[in-house]
Amino acid sequence: MKQIISLIIAGLILVCLVVASVFIVDITTVEGNQIGVKETWDGGVEPEPLQPKTYILFPGFTQKVFKYDMSSQVFVMNDAAMSTYGEGRSRDSYLVQSSEGQDMRISLNIRWRRDPAHVVDLHKTVRENVEEKILRPELMRVVKDNATTRTALDAYSGEGLVKLQSDISTALMAPDAELRKRGVIVENFVIEHIGLDPAYVEQIKARQVAVQERLRAIEETKAAEAKADRAKAEAQAAFEKAVVDAKRDKEVGILSAQKLAEQQVLDAQAAAKRVEFAAEADKNRNVLAAQGEQEAALLRAQAIKALGEAEAEATRLKLSAYAAEGADAYVKIEVSKSMSDAFKNIDGYLPQDMTVNLLSDSFLKAVESVVGGKTTTPMKP
Repeated sequence: MKQIISLIIAGLILVCLVVASVFIVDITTVEGNQIGVKETWDGGVEPEPLQPKTYILFPGFTQKVFKYDMSSQVFVMNDAAMSTYGEGRSRDSYLVQSSEGQDMRISLNIRWRRDPAHVVDLHKTVRENVEEKILRPELMRVVKDNATTRTALDAYSGEGLVKLQSDISTALMAPDAELRKRGVIVENFVIEHIGLDPAYVEQIKARQVAVQERLRAIEETKAAEAKADRAKAEAQAAFEKAVVDAKRDKEVGILSAQKLAEQQVLDAQAAAKRVEFAAEADKNRNVLAAQGEQEAALLRAQAIKALGEAEAEATRLKLSAYAAEGADAYVKIEVSKSMSDAFKNIDGYLPQDMTVNLLSDSFLKAVESVVGGKTTTPMKP
């Protein structure tokens, strides 16, 4: 009996210890995609977050670990049926008005995650209600600020839609954005669709068709202009080639003519040189001949002069001899010989008023004037 009581008491003690361990010791694990925030009775929220691992809390009833998912999450605002890829309200597309007052229903989604450095602050302020208390209000504000400054046509499609999405993404993802300051990191933002009034959509489509028609006409015009420009360019190229060929042929002809002219000039200059050399040779030859003749004439003149001087000297000597005593008789004798010889050759008759004595008398007077004396008057017959 005592043994049974002892076993019962031991069992009760064991049960009490097990129950006490459940309340006194707490074992919790922070998963790899989570960060934990611990609260205690005496210290409140601890400032340092708990990294992924298993923690033993003792006493467990005085401490608690809150785990927060740090992986990427998707928040949607659209009218599509709820799906597993995103969280958000059903039929929650954002209704805003364009700059001209047209209603625009914007369907969008945003991928976000908690900032590990702000997990403790988020725990203190919103805990699990990040999407409703921080993300959704800030997202609506940014979308409204950017969408209401555009016309519905600009925001509906094409380049305007891309620009609207880019501007919203920049505002949400900037390092100094409001969401980043509050511990929410935006990884991506997408506008899924913008819904407009059907009548206005038809107007937009008609306008887009007109724009497309105009653009097509412009493109066709540009194509025709390009074709014309190409043909013009080809014609211009052909013309310029012809001009270049003509200039080349002209320059070749000019060069050939210049070459021929230069050759002719060279030939003429060579001929002129030859003529000049020949003339110079003739001149030199004539000069030499003239100089030879001049020298010969000079020699002849000198010879004649010498001969004349010799004859003059002989005559002078002869006359000097005649000027000596008894010379008159000798002169007369010589003159008489000359007269005798002269009269031998006279044929015919003497003039009517001239006689032989008169002729002799005149001749003797002439001789006497030459020798400087007087002759005896001849006897009349």
